[in-house]
Amino acid sequence: MATVIDPRPLADLEQDAVARVEQEMARRARGVKPWTTAEYVDRIEQVHVRYNHRRQWLRTHEQEVA
Repeated sequence: MATVIDPRPLADLEQDAVARVEQEMARRARGVKPWTTAEYVDRIEQVHVRYNHRRQWLRTHEQEVA
């Protein structure tokens, strides 16, 4: 029997993605070629842009809930 799992809010997924970028920044900081501040900010901005595009798509493609 399958269990229905409610999808996580998009904001939570976005925060998880930002946390992954921060983890990668920390990992790279210990390496040979750390990110610059500009690269870090660019990665964070990419996350926000990706989720804003997703929100826009969801608004324009709302589906009926049965």
